[in-house]
Amino acid sequence: MPSYDPNATVTIASVSFTSKSINSVSINYGRTNIWEQARAGYATIEILNITDANNNFQINDSVVVTVNYSAGTPHTVFTGKITDISNRMDGVTTGSEAAIQTITAVAPFADMARKVVGATAYPVEYDDARMLTILTECGVTIDTVDTPGDYQFMARAGSPADGYSLAAYYATMGFGYIYETSDGKVGYANEARRTTYVATYGYKNIPESYILWNGIQSNRTLNDILNDITLSWKTGTVTATSPGSITNFGKIASSVNTELEQLVEAQIQANRYVALRDNPQTSLSTFTIPLGADNVSDANRDMLIAVFMGLPISITGLPVPILPVTYQGFVEGWNMTVSRHELFVTLATSDATYSLTPTRWQDVSASLIWSAVDPTLTWFNYV
Repeated sequence: MPSYDPNATVTIASVSFTSKSINSVSINYGRTNIWEQARAGYATIEILNITDANNNFQINDSVVVTVNYSAGTPHTVFTGKITDISNRMDGVTTGSEAAIQTITAVAPFADMARKVVGATAYPVEYDDARMLTILTECGVTIDTVDTPGDYQFMARAGSPADGYSLAAYYATMGFGYIYETSDGKVGYANEARRTTYVATYGYKNIPESYILWNGIQSNRTLNDILNDITLSWKTGTVTATSPGSITNFGKIASSVNTELEQLVEAQIQANRYVALRDNPQTSLSTFTIPLGADNVSDANRDMLIAVFMGLPISITGLPVPILPVTYQGFVEGWNMTVSRHELFVTLATSDATYSLTPTRWQDVSASLIWSAVDPTLTWFNYV
């Protein structure tokens, strides 16, 4: 048996079930590709009941799942509420019975989809203010709403809508995304979040030897290409094209409707759509890492246990037919599967090219000053 044991604990309405009574746990967060918003996270939990106990699980009971870091400290990997309960007999012998009680729980986005918000008019405001208002109206615990805003939205007349759809709509319009945290919070990452994070922390390397390669594939597709766009804003439209891409792949056009307030921001966004998608990038299929394997370092195991949407990763030494260069990307979604003594994580990622943006002055830290630059630095010796 591997030296690492996840020692999972599922706590339902303040009652804890440990690995001895946990048959299996499967947790899903995020999205499968970068072109959509994340969907509600969910967990499927099987509790083994061999004592004929009345666990009295109820709809909307709180659910928290933890697994241990390498040093034995528990880390929360899911927080949500019960939506479904099913029970089945797994075995009956003379004098004993075994039942499997299956719990389905959902994360905060599901609650947002059941909240009606937006009945009061919104003023002209930037994406950070609009997203903060929507998340506040949804009544969720807010993680982070990135500031300053990047795009200014038109005023919106009061019109009731479900909270998730409205948040996802404006997040997409701001070239950002909404996300859930494993401890039950909701946040908004603007278009600069990933660029800023990589500049500060770099990519987290995942050794190729960690990955279960059976069935792994890479893919480039014409469907990712967009080289001619018409984007509407408050009082008109703007366009952007990539002549080189049109020459290579033919014209692949699209139109995007927005509520952007300013012409200059509409043009920036149209240009960005084309810059991101004028050439296809190689993407990896989902891949799985057994976190209990002895060759996985404690640091990397702990990093992957704490995985989050937007985690930057790099993989070197990939098989040449799959990808002959170092893969750099961002985690978009993940599945975590826990059994009594094993823990697997499956990652869905996107190529980093689709996420990294040119740095704007508003995104540069105010603490960065010229006096902090090495006075011997010149363009000649800068590398």
